[in-house]
Amino acid sequence: MEIGPMVFPAEATLRLRRRSLQVCQELMRLVVDTVRETLNQSTALQKSDLKAAEDAYIAIAGLKERAMETKRALTNELIEAGAILLSREDFLRLAAPITEMSDLAEGASYRLKELAVRKIKIPKEIMTDLSNLAEGVLNSVLRLREIIISLSYDPSKVEELAKNVESSERIVDTLYRSTETRIIFGKTEVPVLIMLRDIANLLEEIADKTEDAADSARILALSAF
Repeated sequence: MEIGPMVFPAEATLRLRRRSLQVCQELMRLVVDTVRETLNQSTALQKSDLKAAEDAYIAIAGLKERAMETKRALTNELIEAGAILLSREDFLRLAAPITEMSDLAEGASYRLKELAVRKIKIPKEIMTDLSNLAEGVLNSVLRLREIIISLSYDPSKVEELAKNVESSERIVDTLYRSTETRIIFGKTEVPVLIMLRDIANLLEEIADKTEDAADSARILALSAF
């Protein structure tokens, strides 16, 4: 007589789902803090508060490291869960773009810090544009956080909330184009121009990742809950 595969209780699977979602929510919280700190850093640089801009990078680098550690912890837990949690790949697909946002924010922050350290004079209009862009990106990230939270209590809201992320991302696209144009045609030296354009590009990529994460949340809402 053959012995069939061991059946794990539904409670164990549900517990793993909840735990994995809690880790994703913690990861999302760290990313929100990272992007918010990046906005604060750009505002500090806009006000010529060089010390605050430098200190912000230290905080952002620490938040990024914590995000990476959280992602590794989630990956380890999902590996240990094995076949118990059929939706484990969906959780990984959600965590990946969220973690990348932290890395992109740190990259933008590093460049802002270097501009502060070198006491580079940046045209007021460009710094205003960068701050507005960072604020738009933060709004996209906050809209994504609403989706991740909704997975805990009402997954049916994910589709509706995902549309808010898409709208926010389109606003960021518009801000990015105007910022990039001002940077390119601004009266700055080539190395500074490249640095400023990199910052704008990295910020815009964060908003792109919010759309990727929203798509992953859609899949998770269908497959895991």
